[in-house]
Amino acid sequence: MFNIDSKKRFGFFFPSIFIITQITGILLSLVVCYILNDFTWQFIHAALINSFILGAALVGNCTLTQSLLVKTRIIFILIITFSVITGVACINLFLLLFLEPALFVYYNRGAISFLLLNYLFITALQTICTGSIIYKEIMIEKEKTISSERLLKNQMEMKLLSERINPHFLFNTLNMILTLLKDPVKAEHALLNLSDLLRDNLDNSDKELITIQEEVDNVRKYLEIQKLRFENKLDFSIICNTSFLIPPLILQPLVENCIKHNIKSVQSLSVDITISRINNKQVITILDSRKVLNDTMLNHGHGLTITKKRVEKSGGVFSFVNGGVAISFRA
Repeated sequence: MFNIDSKKRFGFFFPSIFIITQITGILLSLVVCYILNDFTWQFIHAALINSFILGAALVGNCTLTQSLLVKTRIIFILIITFSVITGVACINLFLLLFLEPALFVYYNRGAISFLLLNYLFITALQTICTGSIIYKEIMIEKEKTISSERLLKNQMEMKLLSERINPHFLFNTLNMILTLLKDPVKAEHALLNLSDLLRDNLDNSDKELITIQEEVDNVRKYLEIQKLRFENKLDFSIICNTSFLIPPLILQPLVENCIKHNIKSVQSLSVDITISRINNKQVITILDSRKVLNDTMLNHGHGLTITKKRVEKSGGVFSFVNGGVAISFRA
């Protein structure tokens, strides 16, 4: 199916065609007069009438072509438009015979030659215009199809990347809860937080975007689970003073990465998350007290690499700053 927007695409196209037919009609009539070595305003007048009617028919055919593109095959469009221009040319001949009969009496050869040449020119112009309209619409539809396929591919990749994170998180968290079974209170609290996280992740699995507040709440629950395990060895702070939409599960794997790779190497670890609007950007920074993250750590694990891909596919910028991660989206 073609989606035609004639006002935007052909605003100057139709007037230009009409002007060309008028200019060509006058020039052809002057050429015929020169060949016959006889000039008369009567002949010019007839030429203008003929060009005006055929030019109007040509513009009408172009409009008809646009409307028929959504309804019928191209071969039928060509037959219909050719028939229309031929029919109008025949009607035009009889009209000129009625309006200017003397022209065909005294300039019979010249009048017929002009009408034939003008008809052939209009027919050729009709073929070019129809072909141009059809070609342009085909290319526009192909571009739309390619854009739709790219969008669908991007959405599928985002979905797959998001789903790869969930099992990783679940595996790590269940292992952590196993270590808390000796303390039923802590284990119960961890399981409740895990239940909330899994429910939220399930609810958000089909969403392309969620609010930053929802993402922060999920990360806070995850950090509280880890805090139960590591107690005073882990501290965290979350500052969020802005609001915007973000792909789900962007922050959580980054926080996981901070704890997983650093908690065993230090006596205490702090994880600081700051979310704010700076000029025309929404900026998220995740920084742990070790500050050792850099771009050489990409492609060595799922967390950083997948999150970077998801951020970039969502139109954001992922970078390493001062040993931490900075993510920015346009406000």
